[in-house]
Amino acid sequence: MIEESPYIKILIWAYNKQETGFTWDDLEKEFRLTESQKLWVQKIFRSNMPASENLIDHLSYDDKSDSHLFMITAKGTSAAVDYLSLEEAKSSSRRAEKIALVAIIIGVIVGAIQILVALRIIK
Repeated sequence: MIEESPYIKILIWAYNKQETGFTWDDLEKEFRLTESQKLWVQKIFRSNMPASENLIDHLSYDDKSDSHLFMITAKGTSAAVDYLSLEEAKSSSRRAEKIALVAIIIGVIVGAIQILVALRIIK
């Protein structure tokens, strides 16, 4: 199985936090981001140009904890749902291939047995 990219990991993590939101600090700690990775995440997920294109956006500011709350946007949710649906379809496809292979093997075995039984009856 191919390891998921940082983009997918962060997107799915933010999607799973959609009800509670998260702070930027939570995101940095969760993924142990280096300075260059922080800039990349900022650019990809929250570029602010235009704001409607953001995958993650600012929701509110909490004076008590002096922290900003972020949430996944509708565009981010759509991207996450699309990815999760694709993964589910891949999984279903693999399962269907296995079932089909077993059915073919059973069909070959039953066919071979029928031929052997028919040959014994004819003799």
